[in-house]
Amino acid sequence: MKYRRMYLDSYSYYLTLVTQGRKPLLIDNIDVLRHAFKLSKEKYVYDIEAIVILPNHIHMIIRPKISTEYSKIVRHIKRSFVYGLSQELKDQAKAEISHAKYNRGHAGIWQERFYEHTIRDEKDWLEKMEYIKYNPIKHNYVENLADWRYTSFK
Repeated sequence: MKYRRMYLDSYSYYLTLVTQGRKPLLIDNIDVLRHAFKLSKEKYVYDIEAIVILPNHIHMIIRPKISTEYSKIVRHIKRSFVYGLSQELKDQAKAEISHAKYNRGHAGIWQERFYEHTIRDEKDWLEKMEYIKYNPIKHNYVENLADWRYTSFK
């Protein structure tokens, strides 16, 4: 059975993007990631309602102006990030994936898919916000939320 994503106008979407093999690439390349988001914001209209970036994954809630574009937004962020990485990192990632995956356009930097959850109501939104907010603590990166720099929660 093929998975079908929901595209509902005026909804927010909770998204999780994970690096291939959970490699800790994101914080070490935070400027590249920020630039990838900047490029996506130039092409697509969406609000980031909450975000946390950890070394190997991102959790965020976005509200796209056009609901059917959230998959395109994710794809654009992922591709822009890959393009901005050093050739050495790209070569290392390429060496760790199969030829079949590489031939399908997989760079070996991100997991092929991403997790999506359509936010259905305020309770759902608040639960996802709390999850995002405390994720660096959950993963033992910090004890105090204020110590994690890579979040929309200050």
